[in-house]
Amino acid sequence: MNFTQLRAFRAVAQTGSFSQAAQHLGVSQPAVTVQIKGLEEALGALLFLRGGTRVELTAEGRHLLGLVPRVLHLLEEMQHSVAATRALMRGQLRVGVSTPATILGLLALYSSRYPGIDLVLQDGNTNELMDDLDGNRVDVIVTSQLACRKQLFNLPLGRQDIVLVARSDHPLARREAVEPQLLEEWPVLVREEGSVTRAVFMNAMRKAGIKPRIAASLGSREMVKEAAAAGLGLGVVFDGEVGRDARLSTLRLKVDADLGTEVYLSCRPELAELGSVGALVRLARDEIAGKT
Repeated sequence: MNFTQLRAFRAVAQTGSFSQAAQHLGVSQPAVTVQIKGLEEALGALLFLRGGTRVELTAEGRHLLGLVPRVLHLLEEMQHSVAATRALMRGQLRVGVSTPATILGLLALYSSRYPGIDLVLQDGNTNELMDDLDGNRVDVIVTSQLACRKQLFNLPLGRQDIVLVARSDHPLARREAVEPQLLEEWPVLVREEGSVTRAVFMNAMRKAGIKPRIAASLGSREMVKEAAAAGLGLGVVFDGEVGRDARLSTLRLKVDADLGTEVYLSCRPELAELGSVGALVRLARDEIAGKT
């Protein structure tokens, strides 16, 4: 049973004629006959008594006619809703973000261009957001990644490098850069296990032969910055996450090892050109092209 069959049934019931129903619907009479036959077969019931110049509804047909207006109204609402979503007039986009600074400006532009789309933002580290994407709890993620998952659509947005943030009155705060050996003396605040920030930092320290004095492992960049501002140690974050905070000074690390990683917009490949996700991908590409 489908929308076309129900429309044909309603037209025949209202006009009492297959030919008049066909004229009303703008199709051929055989097409209407095929739709009614298909509906009767799907329901396992005879809906019309054929004969003479006018067809009559059976008891089953009269019962169905009482239900059809509600069903057709619901189906028409569904069609309009899908059409509006497809046209980006309304809908929802769920975005998982591990590194907000690289995407919030783009999302502001997206929101102004598509005001009918509700943005739902979710924070987390890269591993957590990958799980959310796999579980269909988000539509798209923006994360720092050491290696892209090839089964996903991945659009590079830019690069981030590890820096240190220190309380503005910290003894090292006036320096633009520090030697990694100092991190064996001064307490360091790092992200939790599973964080790309932590992985990049610890890998660079191993290559430099440094064992940093870790004071605490914290579950978000905000906690790392707040702890640094409170004087608990030197916070390890990506440079795109520092923001503007008068309480903090930013320090570079003097190491030969790679302190950076790429930020990617990732989603399921089948969504990269469709609906609200496709609109974000196109906007991101336009922004990248404009910058280059």
